[in-house]
Amino acid sequence: MTEQIDDKLAGFAPVSLDDLDERAALQKRIDRTYLVEEAIFEELLAALREDHEVLDIEGRRSAGYHSVYFDTSDLLCYREHIEGQKPRFKARTRHYLDTDLCHFEVKVKLAGGGTAKQRHDHDPARRDELTDAAQTFLDEELRHRADRPGPGELRPALTTSFERMTLAARDTSARLTCDARVRLGRPDGDTAALAEGHRLLETKSPDGDSPADRALARAGVEAISLSKYRLGVGMLYAEAEDADPPLGGEAGRLFTVG
Repeated sequence: MTEQIDDKLAGFAPVSLDDLDERAALQKRIDRTYLVEEAIFEELLAALREDHEVLDIEGRRSAGYHSVYFDTSDLLCYREHIEGQKPRFKARTRHYLDTDLCHFEVKVKLAGGGTAKQRHDHDPARRDELTDAAQTFLDEELRHRADRPGPGELRPALTTSFERMTLAARDTSARLTCDARVRLGRPDGDTAALAEGHRLLETKSPDGDSPADRALARAGVEAISLSKYRLGVGMLYAEAEDADPPLGGEAGRLFTVG
């Protein structure tokens, strides 16, 4: 983090992970994504300081994340995403590097537009594997949330890594995740990275109208359609190029391959 960001975060009261999970564990939510320059991010922190808290884990207010997304050999999850199919799903492991916790997560984009996310404990040493327990969990979630069978065999398709800080509204379940040093990668090596001086923000709230959404609107920042998974596959897999030529639109141009 930059010194300016550290100074801004010093004004936030801390919230523990347990308290955040109890207060803001959104199972059904509206997610909105924003890509902002560092100066806008600093203004946002100032605007939210009075009514938000920052996730603090043993004195750390920023943490490293590593995720592995799974897909079929013909990229079913990716293609359903670009076709706008609902319901659709993503399956990934998420490894919290600072605490060495790991979960297998299933995110289902619901027919009504919201997102349901459920997770299951996962061995961090097997974060690159879809274990039998994870496969069973995925199949059950898809039957329950999307009334569809499991997709069959999945394989690692994309990795993501980033540093994240999380802000939580005091009086509602809304929260804001703020990602820096975002890197997307194929398991066999090719990578794409977000340009320095930018942050990828995601608001998560029951109705898509959180305090952070309103503050960003006042600053003239509009939400964008950007999924780390969709963008990474579109940029790094030749077979996906024809299906997704915009590569995340204008935001995609801030990611460079190499």
